[in-house]
Amino acid sequence: MPFTLLHYSIAYALHRGEKRFPLPALAVGSVFPDIEVPFLAVFFSGIVPDHFILHSLVGGLTLGTIGAVLTTRFIYPSVISLLFGIEEERLKEACSISPMMVSSCIIGIVGHILLDYPMHWYNAIFWPWVEPTNVIGPFVLYFSSVGQIPGAAFTLANGTTNLFMLLIFVYIMAHEWGNRWENIWVGEKQ
Repeated sequence: MPFTLLHYSIAYALHRGEKRFPLPALAVGSVFPDIEVPFLAVFFSGIVPDHFILHSLVGGLTLGTIGAVLTTRFIYPSVISLLFGIEEERLKEACSISPMMVSSCIIGIVGHILLDYPMHWYNAIFWPWVEPTNVIGPFVLYFSSVGQIPGAAFTLANGTTNLFMLLIFVYIMAHEWGNRWENIWVGEKQ
């Protein structure tokens, strides 16, 4: 997976392309599936992969959407206001529950799942119908000529994707440099 915060690049690009999608909901949706990673690694290490339920379309579109909507509405405004000094009322307005907000959470979640898919040697994308170990990402397959799939091929696929997403993230920060934090965390109004 790309480092979790690098998934933000998807949210930013989608919001820049279509201002009706609230950036906070896109941002939360684009990182929310990774909330399961530390939990699964600590409590279920060796039993299930660290990308499982929220990285499946079924889990992401159900539990992930509920979690992302609640996080966007009730947690995001306070945390972003505290960390970046953005007016909390402006954040609450951008995070109000609406069909576009829910749709944006879903788009962010699906974007996350689709970005993770190419670089993993196991993918829960079609779970519970297909075992995660039976779905190998195309970048991993590409790099399999260099080394074993769960080893060097995965490391190269993951590293390449992380580097690409980091470059996009750096571009975003450079593009918004000098602008207020509001452009990055709330987005531009429609």
